[in-house]
Amino acid sequence: MRASRADTRRRRATTAWAAALLVVLGGVVTASGVERPERPGVRLAFRDTPRTHYLRALDAPGKEPPWGQQPEAFYVALEANRTSPGRVPTQAEKIKVTFDLSDAKAVAVSLDPGDRLDGCMWSGALVTCTPKDSTTGKVKDIASGEYAYAAHLHLLPKKQVPKGPVGSLKITVTSSNAPTIRHTTQLVNGTPHLTTRGGAGGSLPDPIEPGSELKLRPAFGNDGEIGIESDLSIVVDVKGQATLRRQYRNCRYDQADAPKKAVCTIPGPLSVGAAYETDRPFTAVVDKTGSHGLITSTLYPAPNTPSGDLLPASAPRGTGAPIGFRPTDSSRFQPFDKDELSFLTTRRYDQQVNGFTLKGKVGDEISMDVMDVDGYFDGDTYLTLPEGLTLIGHRDGESGDDPFCEYYGKKRRTVLCPTPLNVHPTLRFRIDKRVEGARGTVFVKPDPEHPDPDLTNNTAPITMEYLD
Repeated sequence: MRASRADTRRRRATTAWAAALLVVLGGVVTASGVERPERPGVRLAFRDTPRTHYLRALDAPGKEPPWGQQPEAFYVALEANRTSPGRVPTQAEKIKVTFDLSDAKAVAVSLDPGDRLDGCMWSGALVTCTPKDSTTGKVKDIASGEYAYAAHLHLLPKKQVPKGPVGSLKITVTSSNAPTIRHTTQLVNGTPHLTTRGGAGGSLPDPIEPGSELKLRPAFGNDGEIGIESDLSIVVDVKGQATLRRQYRNCRYDQADAPKKAVCTIPGPLSVGAAYETDRPFTAVVDKTGSHGLITSTLYPAPNTPSGDLLPASAPRGTGAPIGFRPTDSSRFQPFDKDELSFLTTRRYDQQVNGFTLKGKVGDEISMDVMDVDGYFDGDTYLTLPEGLTLIGHRDGESGDDPFCEYYGKKRRTVLCPTPLNVHPTLRFRIDKRVEGARGTVFVKPDPEHPDPDLTNNTAPITMEYLD
């Protein structure tokens, strides 16, 4: 039987309406007529790719720069993010990184075996890298919510190139399913070597009173080959039982009340041979029941401040006059780019802990330093992990000098992180499943030889944040 024209029109109208409805609901119809969810979009972004990169001058003296300031390798790290909410897995695929050195004719590229593992090839002024997964050998993909190093180069100034700016490096990143992104880095021949007054591992010589204030004037110098011409960032970070006062209007703070972190932008430059301290102090207030803490001050060229240290533009600012620099004596400075100060209070027998949050995706294996949560511990720490996690302790073949948190007791519910000696123990775990509202605890036992004046702060919660 042949269908009438009216029947055909009704079927076409019905099919068009159903297809439109599926588009609205986020689905598509395959040739077999089965609905399949649309693949979510993904975008790439540069993560901590520097705005200024310093090259080791060929005529530089043999002095090694401070740890963390080695300038030879230039890395490109990328992060992938979804363009719409949802839980359908997505990833940026078939990534390619192109470096254009046509504006930096005084710079040479050295491709070592590690660069070739990134799939890098050099032709004229262009270096093209198709990074590969070291396990599968396939072109590297980056899953949404993650970041990865995509390529790195060794850049060297050519002979008899004067110190100073030597052009720019243009970077283009493409993907088969993400929009193209670009970045420009200014190249400078010569490296600054930062120094500090306190260096790493500094501590107050005597215990202080709980509730007291600490006045801090971070100080930095430049003992390098070239000055930092950009603005400067000072990041002040407090761990343990203390907070900062929200003081200066050129500083952002991580929260309006009792902040733990400040990021301040101060006009440069920091010339070779110069040394400065802040012209006003940062004020840290020790908790009234506080027993210990750690305060870290780190200096960066402002355009190169790592994303992990930045605060959003919406973060609260101080209301007082801006903090700046004033000259100071650098004769006793040490080769570090951060200043650390730990303290103990007279409340030494009050064992206490702070709660913290574990973050990750289902299937992730995560390692973290529990001591970073609270800045300082002088005894064993005990954990009960949130539901859905499995502890991964010391593996066969790993050095016995590297301590790990391990299960403690027959029921394997309690985890012991041993007293830190030269190295802090590592908490390593796997997220097996998502359990909404899962919580655990971190706790310390009272000192058996001395009364603990406050048992209420010996235990704190561990919460979960799932990244998907």
